[in-house]
Amino acid sequence: MKRACLMLLLCGLSAARAADLGTWGDLYPIAEPDLVGTIKQRLGDMEKSGELAQKQDEFKQRVIEKSLRPAPVRGLAIAQENTTRLYDPTFVVSQDIRDHQGTVFAKKGQRVNPLDSVPFAQTLYFIDADDPRQLAWFGTQKADTLSIKVILVNGDIAQATKALGTRIYFDQDGVLSKKFGLTAVPARVIAAPDGHHLQIDTFAVEGSK
Repeated sequence: MKRACLMLLLCGLSAARAADLGTWGDLYPIAEPDLVGTIKQRLGDMEKSGELAQKQDEFKQRVIEKSLRPAPVRGLAIAQENTTRLYDPTFVVSQDIRDHQGTVFAKKGQRVNPLDSVPFAQTLYFIDADDPRQLAWFGTQKADTLSIKVILVNGDIAQATKALGTRIYFDQDGVLSKKFGLTAVPARVIAAPDGHHLQIDTFAVEGSK
């Protein structure tokens, strides 16, 4: 008897699973929005309203402003005193360096001082062009080399070029300032008298104390 009841129960469950329960609520086809079409429509609307041209002009202006006034180099103060120190450019070769003919001229692990092969025949000036005192200070400088480079750590490149009357460079991301270990400006980098080091000088400008 129990077995018969169990069989009837299983049959009932099977029939219930196979039954058509009908439609419960409304069914709709799955439709994904056309992303490309939406973007084109949006751009078309912006073009008609003039918003697209405005956005393009704003972007262009931001690019121009960014190129003329890059982000300032962080961590540099205004020099409060005159200082002089030496910088050793010697580095350890990380892998064999070969010339165009495949000849190894620097082996991995070798210590190399570039100044032993190529003399440093230029003068580098690092200044903050937003500080009028540093602009005036540069005007008093007399370099002993024919080649000089003015490198901004802050300021407007176009305005500095006009004020100083020379080509201007900018220390993007502070690469050179970090390399030379600069902590204050204005600063000057020249060849040291021994020919194997660079000499880094900082100068206290009038009114900096």
